Amino acid sequence: MAGLEDHAGDMVRKSRVGLGIAAEEVATLFGWSLSALKTFEDEGVAPATEAWQRVCQHLELNADKLLSILHGWEPSSVALPWLTKIETDEGGMAVNAYLIKDPQSREAMLVDTGWSYTALKKYTEANKADVSQLLITHAHGDHIAALTEIREAIPEIEVLAASPDLATSEPLKAGRSFSCGGLTIAVHETPCHAQDGLTFIVTETGDPRLQVALVGDALFAGSMGGAPRHFHLAKKKVRQVVLSLADETVIAPGHGPLTQVGWEKQHNPFF
Repeated sequence: MAGLEDHAGDMVRKSRVGLGIAAEEVATLFGWSLSALKTFEDEGVAPATEAWQRVCQHLELNADKLLSILHGWEPSSVALPWLTKIETDEGGMAVNAYLIKDPQSREAMLVDTGWSYTALKKYTEANKADVSQLLITHAHGDHIAALTEIREAIPEIEVLAASPDLATSEPLKAGRSFSCGGLTIAVHETPCHAQDGLTFIVTETGDPRLQVALVGDALFAGSMGGAPRHFHLAKKKVRQVVLSLADETVIAPGHGPLTQVGWEKQHNPFF
């Protein structure tokens, strides 16, 4: 496993910025120099300190969970038979796209595009998948970079997104649902990291225990996407939409490894 998308320093920075707290204030709470805090936020390298509980309380983070991240916690490997994670990289920035394929047919859909259609095509061909729809979790560049390529390669593809600039038809809103063979996809809104942020909850009709939440950048394994302008609302939406699901529900984020709802409840310092 490649490791988490965010280290502990990223989490401190995201919470500090989301709450509007100055770096100098947090450095003082830690008992560090400003340069030591910057190194921690940039690289995850932490000088010795006894101040974790005090700092985390100030930043609305769970100190024990943050320390578990600092000490190397990662989610165990997890998989669903009809979900394929496709990671592409551009200049050292890796992003996830996903292939969802009906277990009983060739019917399939993509979720986000990643950086290049080449990788998506490789997996769709290997899985003998007939892709007719592309779901977009949000319109940030790394998640739609290959959209033009995909539209050229599959002219008939339907793009389903909240952004009217991307959607082929009526933009998606919470409450809509549709199917892919024996899979049901429910649309939920998880804004704040991105104004058009969506989460797609996919359930296998024949076995509702097999469920995945494709969350874009609303949530990462052990962390969450940055939401500097609407930090508390971002956390509230994640709790309502994602962490309210069954503990065994798989979470498929836009970056980093797959995780599960139960693991995030136990290890994510933001919740």
